[in-house]
Amino acid sequence: MQKVLVVDNNPVVLQYMDSFLSKNGYSVKTAENGLIALDLVQNYIPDYIFVDLIMPYIKGELLVSILRERKDLSDTSIIILSGVAAEIELDYIAMGADACIAKGPFNSIGKHISHTLNELASNGNKRQFEQVIGLEDVFKRSITEELMVANLHGEVILESISDCIIELSIDYRIVYINNAALNFLNKSKKNVIASNLFNNIDSTWYEDFIIFLEKIKKGETSKSIELSRGDESFLITAKYLNSTKDNTIVLIIKDISLQKQREQELKNKISEREMMIKEVYHRVKNNLAMVSSIINLQVGETENDEALRALNDLRSRIDSIAMVHSKLFRGKDLNNIHLDDYIMDLVANLIDSLSSSELIIAVDITFPEVLIDFDKAVPLGIIITELTTNALKYAYDGQTSGLITISYRDTENGVEIVFADNGIGISSDFSVEQAESLGFNLITSLVMQLNGSIILENKNGAEFTISLPRF
Repeated sequence: MQKVLVVDNNPVVLQYMDSFLSKNGYSVKTAENGLIALDLVQNYIPDYIFVDLIMPYIKGELLVSILRERKDLSDTSIIILSGVAAEIELDYIAMGADACIAKGPFNSIGKHISHTLNELASNGNKRQFEQVIGLEDVFKRSITEELMVANLHGEVILESISDCIIELSIDYRIVYINNAALNFLNKSKKNVIASNLFNNIDSTWYEDFIIFLEKIKKGETSKSIELSRGDESFLITAKYLNSTKDNTIVLIIKDISLQKQREQELKNKISEREMMIKEVYHRVKNNLAMVSSIINLQVGETENDEALRALNDLRSRIDSIAMVHSKLFRGKDLNNIHLDDYIMDLVANLIDSLSSSELIIAVDITFPEVLIDFDKAVPLGIIITELTTNALKYAYDGQTSGLITISYRDTENGVEIVFADNGIGISSDFSVEQAESLGFNLITSLVMQLNGSIILENKNGAEFTISLPRF
């Protein structure tokens, strides 16, 4: 009794073929997809194989080419059963098939099957029919033609892209693979189709990969994983496709070795740039410190009180700028410094250098952890320097102790920094904007530079409220 294998995903067709062939004296086995068919032919060598072209998992054309490579199936005739024979030109001989029958009405298909099997049997199972059999029983459908053209375009795109595309059955057998993935695995398509993915990849990937795929199947994650092979790095993403006819996992494997190399090069360049910037900050800080030291030497040689005040004021301004560069040099952020630390250190240094032994000044600074960039830190530091210097010089005349408070608060339109002393206060007709001293002119100019405003009030001493846009 001759054996027949029928591969078709349509259960009605399988039932009809099984019944028809069995009645005509053939032993019949059926398979609803290419994976099952390839498993069957491991132990079942048929005389004839009928293959549908459009099926889930493995397409009929690829299945025919794989079957044709099998030496134990060299005497087996392969007959294509095509439901799209009227819409596309089928070069079934190039596929490796011996005949092609168009799917039409069952009564017509039966006659064509009997005729084809008889012709093949009389010619040693090797006759290749020149024409598709049964075309006269079917008609062309435009929608099918359009779908086939769209499918062809999709295949061309998938075969042309550089990313690896692999489609797996739920038990991780390869049912589709594009050219890029074949190059990645360094194998031929016929050798990997229907084989288990883990028989084809680096063994070191197994544990992480299997956990990842199991999560994909359960819908627990859709994230990517990154795996390495030698010096190469790959980003792997997966999507679980669940349909009524088949469930598969589509893998996209992207070579990110060059990307990681470029990222590392960029990190190295950024690191080099940061070192250079830090070195610049360090040198500027050192140069400003040297200028401050020169001024200090000049202070020691100057007897004129007015000149001494001017030199000390200049030194304080330079020190406030030098402190910004010092903090940027020592910090991790090359563009921003912590405003609270900066103000505390700045005021402490001013009190240490400018206050006399007869005057004890306490400081209460209330600031949250606020970051401020370099371009704002320098002018704001000079403003605080001028206000502190002015308080130390004039606010505590005749007093032995005093208190300076500096606070920060958020407002609806930005922030406010309030500088206050508990000294003798300032004349009620004094105006910061109209003051003629260099210090207040500098304060006014720098507040404007920061797009802010400043208000002076007497509240048990002088209180300056500086309103600024949010940092």
